[in-house]
Amino acid sequence: MKNIKNPDEVPRSRGESEEVHRIKRLLVALGLKLGFMVDIEEEPESELGSLGIRHDVIWYTEPPGWYRRLLEIVSSRDDLDPNYRELVERRRKVKRYIYAAFEIEGSDITTKAMKGDISNLSKWSCGIIVVKRGKREVKEESKARGKYVEPIRNRFERALLEFRRLHGPNNVLIVSFSDIERLCKEYCIELS
Repeated sequence: MKNIKNPDEVPRSRGESEEVHRIKRLLVALGLKLGFMVDIEEEPESELGSLGIRHDVIWYTEPPGWYRRLLEIVSSRDDLDPNYRELVERRRKVKRYIYAAFEIEGSDITTKAMKGDISNLSKWSCGIIVVKRGKREVKEESKARGKYVEPIRNRFERALLEFRRLHGPNNVLIVSFSDIERLCKEYCIELS
């Protein structure tokens, strides 16, 4: 959905847990409170065109006036290489820029899928993967079952570090559901 105006507009996707849906709504509410334009489950709008990637939540901002003006000035020159002119024109057509993109993982996934999430978010200035379990939560759950299950957050953190070693720095961050809940509480965000 494009241009969400209210977190109550966020539909629950088929197969999506109530907990994941709640985090998605919290991210929408926080984005709106911070003044961003918010989309859910949409391909990002960018100069890259259609990438076929849908992010769970995207926060957009308008491009700054100085940047729009600079693009106008550059595109008015008659000495531009045609391919470069096409690049500048594509940038001029983008009406909003991605400020942050979020992927929400409410269950365990393979390391390959983790690296896919990281790769999909690595091109943005702020990519955040929100995972259900943190270290303490899983240890408590596993005590009851008598076995230790490594938390998805820790596996994601290792996958991110490996991805960075192979592909260089990026702006992806791994956080837990409770981290998002705490941030929203600090901004007085509560859902009905």
